[in-house]
Amino acid sequence: MKTEALDLSALFEKHYASIWRLLRRLGVPQSQLDDATQEVFWVAARRLSDIESGRESSFLYGVALRIAAGELRRLRTGMPLVEIGQAPVMVDERPSPEERLVERQARQLLDEVLNRMPSDLRTVFVLFELEGIEVRQIAELEEIPVGTASSRLRRAREEFSAITKRVRAALMSRGGVAS
Repeated sequence: MKTEALDLSALFEKHYASIWRLLRRLGVPQSQLDDATQEVFWVAARRLSDIESGRESSFLYGVALRIAAGELRRLRTGMPLVEIGQAPVMVDERPSPEERLVERQARQLLDEVLNRMPSDLRTVFVLFELEGIEVRQIAELEEIPVGTASSRLRRAREEFSAITKRVRAALMSRGGVAS
């Protein structure tokens, strides 16, 4: 049990950006990101007394995974894939327009590749490779054995590589830039 009450405001300030980013990378549409992120913290607010001190990230990531899965289930009914050129543009405050263009193209490529991955592999890949969560913690969040999480990560890396090659080839054949 907890020994001291968590501060919801501090929890929000510390974790909002990473939860928003995680939800985006898990495929939650741009138009739903803010609402989905708020829902994660709404759940946290209702269950604040259940969150163990030092385990705030795990709790929030677990809630975010469930909310993202729910969003994707709701949206799967006949929703067409978005073309890479139609992917949402993120506001970036970097000074150089060229740097912003390169970063946006890389992010669009990443999103395109992640959207083509099976959700079980994508989840493990995003949590490990992009969010830096250990395999042991991923297994705990996903409620699967550590060996299964490791196997999914290996398969996810292979799938990511294969999809990346196909997407880059498609971009090159359309005259796009793929670096």
